[in-house]
Amino acid sequence: MKSYFMTRYDIILYGATGFTGQRAAAYLQEHAPMSVRWAIAGRNEKKLLNLKRELNLNVDALVADATNEEDIDILVQQTQVLMTTVGPYALYGSELVRHCAKYGVHYVDITGESPWVRDMLEEYGEIAQATKAKIIPFCGFDSIPADLGVWFLQKYMRETWQSELVEAKAYYTLAGGGLNGGTLLSALNMLEKGEEKRLANPKLLTKDLKHRHFIPKIRNRKKNHYAKEIDKWVYPFFMAEINTKVVYRSIALAAEYNLPHPNQFIYQEYHAIGKRIPALMGTVGMASFGILGQFKPFRSLVKKLGPSSGEGPKETDIEEGFFKLRIVGEDNQGHRAMMTLKYNGDAGNKATICFLCESALALSLDIERLPNYSGFLTPTIAFDSILLERLIAAGLEISCETI
Repeated sequence: MKSYFMTRYDIILYGATGFTGQRAAAYLQEHAPMSVRWAIAGRNEKKLLNLKRELNLNVDALVADATNEEDIDILVQQTQVLMTTVGPYALYGSELVRHCAKYGVHYVDITGESPWVRDMLEEYGEIAQATKAKIIPFCGFDSIPADLGVWFLQKYMRETWQSELVEAKAYYTLAGGGLNGGTLLSALNMLEKGEEKRLANPKLLTKDLKHRHFIPKIRNRKKNHYAKEIDKWVYPFFMAEINTKVVYRSIALAAEYNLPHPNQFIYQEYHAIGKRIPALMGTVGMASFGILGQFKPFRSLVKKLGPSSGEGPKETDIEEGFFKLRIVGEDNQGHRAMMTLKYNGDAGNKATICFLCESALALSLDIERLPNYSGFLTPTIAFDSILLERLIAAGLEISCETI
């Protein structure tokens, strides 16, 4: 459906006054070329104007309520790309996705709410394909490192041995930073809605695609254990239920578009913590949060004690943090290799900002170079090598080696 409005902006950043949104606005102020026409948007005009003064932004401030259909209808028609940092996305993202699909506007976010993405895909997937909208969720730490890391390891296998990656295990090392209020509220909202069963379904994001039976059942999945490949004790990564589904959708979409893909593939993620006792405690902690999170009194206590919406770690903690991801993979000929990806800065509050903003800039500045796919895409299917080029220029380190 064609927009009735004149497109005024290349990018609109929605949720600019939140903790993550402010950092995204600062990133665009520093890194977006002068030729990019961008604007900030949110529901509170006073906060938007204060942000403009604080950051000395020479951009328009647009007022729109994410739950107001008319507001979002007008907002979306004015841009080519919409990026949003407002979570929980199940509460504040649906109208944005609906109108981007309706008007053929490209969309990126930093959600980890895969059940909500499944719902949006079912409702607006066909519309987005018809209007040529690229709807790309998971463009933060959920799940660009996992998606990009597997993609890079696949590329290494194909170029080195002309083979396909069939099994991969990812090991994350995190330091510094911390949780922000928006991320916490999104996790609690999924627990409140009882999404545990859907979260546990590895095929959640591939049900609309023909190539979806390549994921084998995992029996006796390891909890905390010693991983000799990296010489550390590990336990299941807290975002594994999100990232694995995105990786699987990338493979299913590759098959859909007749790109190289494995006929069978299994992917698992772990937190590399080092010692045995912390790994055991991590396993117990994750299990306890999942069980207790189903009860309202526990969720209320976590909301009270944790960071609220708009709050997050101190700037020094964010800057001093870092993350490293190592993915060990094996191909269908028995060759093994390791992909290593590093980024200096807190994963959830610096890396996420970089990933999101560079995704939006790629949609704006590199659109002619991107694959000609539309609908609900994953980062690697949407951007191919273009986003990787941008992220390397922004400080990401990535490499592969045979082991």
